[in-house]
Amino acid sequence: MARILFTIGVRYKLRGEVFAVTQILVGGMVQVENQSFGGMFTVAVNDLVTAWARGDLVFAVPPPLARKDTNDPLGTDYTYTDFQGLPLRVQAEAWRRYQIILPLLRQKSAERSLHAINAYVEALRGQFSEHMQQEASKRVPIGHALSRPSIWRWLSSFVTSGHDIRSLAPNLEARARKGETRLDREVEAIVTAVLAECAAHPMKRSVNDVYLMVVNRIAQENRTRPDNDRITTPGNTTVYRRIKSSHAAILSRRKSRLEEQADAPVDDGPTTTRVLERVEMDNTLLDLFVVDEEDRLPIGRPLLTYALDVHSGLPCGVYVGFEPASAFTASACTYHSIMPKPDVQHLYETQHPWPVFGLMETLVVDNGKDFVNADLRAACGQLGIILEQMPVRTPWFKGGVERFFRTNNTGLIHGLPGTSFSNVLERGDYEAMQHACISLTAFWKLLHIFLLDVYAQDWHTGKKAIPYKRWNESIQMGFLPVLHTSAEETRILLMRTEERVIQRAGIQFEWLFYRSPDLMRLRSLLPDGTEVRFKYDPTDISRIYVADPLHHRWLPVMAADQSYAQGLSLWKHRIINRFVQAGKRDVDIEALAAAKAHIQQIVAEEYTLTRTSRGRKTAARFLGVGVPEPHAPAAPPTLPAPAPALPAPQPEPQPDQTTPAPPTKPVRKPRQAKSTAPSPDPTSDPTPPPANLTDNLDDLDLSGWGGDYQLPPSSGDTR
Repeated sequence: MARILFTIGVRYKLRGEVFAVTQILVGGMVQVENQSFGGMFTVAVNDLVTAWARGDLVFAVPPPLARKDTNDPLGTDYTYTDFQGLPLRVQAEAWRRYQIILPLLRQKSAERSLHAINAYVEALRGQFSEHMQQEASKRVPIGHALSRPSIWRWLSSFVTSGHDIRSLAPNLEARARKGETRLDREVEAIVTAVLAECAAHPMKRSVNDVYLMVVNRIAQENRTRPDNDRITTPGNTTVYRRIKSSHAAILSRRKSRLEEQADAPVDDGPTTTRVLERVEMDNTLLDLFVVDEEDRLPIGRPLLTYALDVHSGLPCGVYVGFEPASAFTASACTYHSIMPKPDVQHLYETQHPWPVFGLMETLVVDNGKDFVNADLRAACGQLGIILEQMPVRTPWFKGGVERFFRTNNTGLIHGLPGTSFSNVLERGDYEAMQHACISLTAFWKLLHIFLLDVYAQDWHTGKKAIPYKRWNESIQMGFLPVLHTSAEETRILLMRTEERVIQRAGIQFEWLFYRSPDLMRLRSLLPDGTEVRFKYDPTDISRIYVADPLHHRWLPVMAADQSYAQGLSLWKHRIINRFVQAGKRDVDIEALAAAKAHIQQIVAEEYTLTRTSRGRKTAARFLGVGVPEPHAPAAPPTLPAPAPALPAPQPEPQPDQTTPAPPTKPVRKPRQAKSTAPSPDPTSDPTPPPANLTDNLDDLDLSGWGGDYQLPPSSGDTR
């Protein structure tokens, strides 16, 4: 209704309840009846107007305009919301009728008698031709009808609707029934049942198949009916219109999850108000084959773990290496995101610094095992980070980082020699491994330049800003990233966790013993059999950090034999131990040292010979092919740091030196008796004693274990 006055009989709906005005009172008050639950109330008109302005009160639509067959008990929906959505021919007729009744509207209601309307119609007919006067009493097309009943009906509908132009549209009631079925009730029930059955079992079928199913059902129904009560079969076109209107999916199979995802509407996603409020993290296998820096042969495709600040669109941190997706790669990327990166311009020759640092408020990850683990969850809990896991198979919940992977591929990876492309059709006959020429170190440099000088400086359509400038604007407005109490403790919290009982020989972990005076002192204070938690870095098991439950601190405990464990990763240590176990020998430190030298020599030889991507990638992980540390943050000097990953080179023995130097520490006799050295090669020189087998490791490159993008050491290292 276009114009409504609070008069007797006006109905409205307020907060789901229907009311009707029954009496007009003085002082701007009206008496209303609650037609939903009963009762009479006196309310102020101003209160009703205020509720209408808030949208809580909705008036009933008059019958000429109200939509029928609705669940709304009051009928507050219009048949046609938009008058301009009607056909132009219908709009023109409505305006013609409006112009005809406009002189009558300007008269007082008491003057609109039948005699006055007849005189008005005669005056109008005099303006038409004699042919139109003869057809005036007959049914004529739209645009020519003119009679006293028609004018009276138009005038009545227009006034009842509150002077709404939509009430003058021709055939409005018939148009209100558009889309409603005109089939008999029995036929409608059969057609609906057939369409529901087809929708429940989607498959490739035609309209004729569905129509024949309807014909068959009607034929079965007619077999039990007398001849004078048979159901009429609808036409093929009627069934087609029903399928097209609401059941088009029954003509094809059910869409797969990826097809439904491709057709799903696109939303803007969560709204952020500050940087580091929401950080999204994910990983992917790069579409690029990297080569070894020495022999230039392809190694394989490294893993990229990436964290993105949603508010600014600026990268927070990355991890690149040959370690598979695990809790370590997620922790390494998280640590790189938190720590400052002041030396990227010097190390990687970028034009812009990397300003991102600090603890994020929410870290959004998916449901992979590399992100769903107790270590990362506990670390985030202690660092005050909300770890938000997305539902299964919902990558659009972290669309920012998912979109970056595509930008990284199209903007950097697919333009480099050795790319494998994401689509096999894009690859064509391009041999990626034959054109590979970029080492992991060179790619690490290219990635920094792309992230800081290209991606961060370009216009971001989704953010409607440049990521680098949005970050700086947030900092200039007074936002300062938060940090943890200690950088060293931040590194420790993001390590892996285990539990052991402190024995007389220390803590045994992966067939290695860790001991220190502080650890023995803690053992004497704890009850017998008490398990303690400790943290370890999978890329360097030369030390662990034991949680002291009495003094609430982390105790750094070194491995008993640093000559073996120095710079050794857990994965490499397990391979060495399996090699020893295969020979049915007892696990002792001498046998492990001999196996380490033997395996290292075999892998180094095979690495230079093999040309398969998978084999070279595994060997590269064993040899520690990786990239240098991006930064070395300061740490309290009271906590010693891990031993160096790369031992200092030792001079090779001269030809006349037939006996190696004696060991620098006493050899334990019981373990010496159990040890068995590997069988020597009959064509080579005699093997030195097991106590000196670790001297053969001086010529081996042990740097960069696990891609050498590990959790960074502290500044207290003595290397």
